[in-house]
Amino acid sequence: MSRRFVLLVLGTCLVFPWASGGKTPAPPPPGAESGLPVGRWKVAFANGVSQVCEVRKDGTACVVEPLRTAGGKAARKGSSVVIVYDDDRIERWTPVGKRLVVEHWFPASQLPTATPVLGIAEPAQ
Repeated sequence: MSRRFVLLVLGTCLVFPWASGGKTPAPPPPGAESGLPVGRWKVAFANGVSQVCEVRKDGTACVVEPLRTAGGKAARKGSSVVIVYDDDRIERWTPVGKRLVVEHWFPASQLPTATPVLGIAEPAQ
């Protein structure tokens, strides 16, 4: 092996751990492979309604609020996720930092002509 090659390898080994701060990269968040917000989310809407929604890795979803419980299916649409519920409702979830902006339409046929009810989703404790 040439002396240059050995120095290059040693230099690389010394520089990369230092450049990364010596930290290993954080694991991707749940559902990162599918782009879905996998987990339980608490959503607070502007009209005072709050709900808890669970999105699973397989794209199935379930929502519970005081006067409603429904299943649904979540799918990636560009930079957002659209959840179509079995009770003729639809939501578009768009990430903003660690939260998601939720746009809710009822009936689902009002998308995109009517103004949605807006909400903020945060991970449920």
